[in-house]
Amino acid sequence: MIKHLPAVAMALLILTGCSKRYNPANTPFAIYHPIAEEDVRKLEKGITTPGETVRLFGEPTKKNISDRGERYVYGYLGDTLTVTFDSSQTVGSFLYRPAIFEPVEGNTDNQNKKLNTASLTKIQIYNTTRFDLERWFRKANKKERNNERFRYTFTRKNGTLVAYTLANYEERVLSYTFTPAE
Repeated sequence: MIKHLPAVAMALLILTGCSKRYNPANTPFAIYHPIAEEDVRKLEKGITTPGETVRLFGEPTKKNISDRGERYVYGYLGDTLTVTFDSSQTVGSFLYRPAIFEPVEGNTDNQNKKLNTASLTKIQIYNTTRFDLERWFRKANKKERNNERFRYTFTRKNGTLVAYTLANYEERVLSYTFTPAE
């Protein structure tokens, strides 16, 4: 039995090396899409349909049916929105819970500089970290934290980059938006 132990250990090592690597970005808990409050304000009870809701927020994270009607749920571990449609296939009720971020630190330098928009194309969800962002765009003007996420805001002359990262030592980018200055 002991003679076969090295062969079994080698076989397990080979199988582990050939298997797909685990990527947390492919799990629902790594996904984070902020829900814009201005879009939530567009929901109207008795008027907004499921199709209009999907146009505003995309496909829901979950769909289910209850005694009150069909329910769409948006969000994972952050902003959440639950929309219930009544029998007339319009919004009967909705509940919006934005993620609460608390300021951690900030840096007012670099606001008069331009953001290199070519570097925006380098950002890859989950493969880019906060350290990459700071190398490409310098220090963020605002860093905020909640239980699961950091939110970094890079305000520059030509626009604003907002990036959400995991709140761990890797700080991998989960989502980002760039809004050009007007």
